Amino acid sequence: MRLGPLLGSVLVVGGLTAFAWAHEERLVIGTVQRLDLQGNLLVVHDPERDRTVRLVLDSETQIQRCRRGAPLVAVQPGAQVRVKYVDAPGREFEALSILVLPGGK
Repeated sequence: MRLGPLLGSVLVVGGLTAFAWAHEERLVIGTVQRLDLQGNLLVVHDPERDRTVRLVLDSETQIQRCRRGAPLVAVQPGAQVRVKYVDAPGREFEALSILVLPGGK
């Protein structure tokens, strides 16, 4: 019995499955357009790529302002932010951390 082709197929399928679950951490720097605390949503305009990014927030999203922890209400529309988020296939972008930058409103 030849296991070579069968083993190769299993490795390819297994590799594709692992790839589908893979995620990548990304960064967006821009202006807060909207913050919906009830819907756990942050919308940021990314001027570098001329796009709007919708980010899901959760209880583990870290908020930083001047190197100190800050509540989510510190993130107001018009604020300049740097957001690190997870980009996973088939899922919404999940915000990991939000740094409120000097400037903006």
